[in-house]
Amino acid sequence: MMKGYDVPKMAPADVAHAALDGVEADAFEVVVDEFTAMVKASLSKDPSEFESQFQQFLNP
Repeated sequence: MMKGYDVPKMAPADVAHAALDGVEADAFEVVVDEFTAMVKASLSKDPSEFESQFQQFLNP
C-alpha cells in the first residue's frame, strides 16, 4: 500500500511475526506499527487532523 512513498517501512517478516503473535494471543486486532496506530486512532476524529498527521509522517 505504501510502495510509492519514501517512508520507513517494516520488513514483511516483522509484520508476519507480529500478526502470528496476535493470533497466538487470541487478539481481536493486531496493529503492528506506529503509522497504522495513528491511522486507527484518527478514524473517529476530524479528517483534517489526520491530513496534518499524514503530511508530517511523509515529510518529517
